[in-house]
Amino acid sequence: MASRKKRAGAERFFLAFGIRLFRLLPHRAALWTGAFLGRALWLFSKSKVDRAERHCVSALGMGITPARRIIRNAYANMGRSVAEFTRMGQLLPTLRERISIEGKELLDEALSRGRGALIMTAHLGNWELAGARMVAEGYAISPVYTPQRNGGGLEDFLEYQRTRTAGMNLIPSEGPGLRKLFRVIREKGILLFLQDLDARKEGVRVPFLGMEASTAVGLITLYRKFRAPIVPIFTVRNPDGCTHTIYVQSVLSDLSEDDGAPFGTNVVKSLQICNNILTRWVEKYPDQWLWFLDRWESVEKELSR
Repeated sequence: MASRKKRAGAERFFLAFGIRLFRLLPHRAALWTGAFLGRALWLFSKSKVDRAERHCVSALGMGITPARRIIRNAYANMGRSVAEFTRMGQLLPTLRERISIEGKELLDEALSRGRGALIMTAHLGNWELAGARMVAEGYAISPVYTPQRNGGGLEDFLEYQRTRTAGMNLIPSEGPGLRKLFRVIREKGILLFLQDLDARKEGVRVPFLGMEASTAVGLITLYRKFRAPIVPIFTVRNPDGCTHTIYVQSVLSDLSEDDGAPFGTNVVKSLQICNNILTRWVEKYPDQWLWFLDRWESVEKELSR
């Protein structure tokens, strides 16, 4: 109990210190500091980094040297994203200049069908800042999330930034949150799913980046029940390191499964369509994806027994 309190106290201290640091620095300096801290974390996270590098080698068919560079850059991108997320309130007045949206008309067309929309996205670029930008554009975004441990106040800070600062409507993926989730989609709202997480025992095995991964079925389940169109949306950091582009894709659920059946007929085949799209974006921007999430962990553990 005492060690848990000490750990929570340390987390609160470093959280408060990091928030103050990022908010005091000029924006470019904050991004540089975030990237530096991200690379430092890469340097001292040997076990996670080694696993991420092995997955990168297998998934992208490359040698260990380019894979190491990709993972290091992914940690740096994460550090920049943390700096931006912390400074979100300061960035709100200039979000339109910092983040452009391509394909907005595709989301508008999906919403015009009168069934709301299910956004499928991934931990690519700065997905957190993209949510704030979509809200600023007038879209009521409701991300579906899994609550985490909150010993040092991190979860409270994340919730505050996502709701009070960015204006999103968070919906927990379990318990009473399910009723809220159904209400949003019945009211023709927009639900957002990060579809690149390990679903563990609750998921089904579907290849992702060429390797079997436990994949969440909630997106397909909701589509089958409400027929709300599924719209893939991805965010990418531009080469200047400071600005971003949100790419809205055509309605995914208009596609057919590999045997010609309508999307949603077979859960696994429809999830494969989803994973194929996610795979293409990760392959295109591998150094902006969170490889350390260990997408394949639960399946690998099960196969090793």
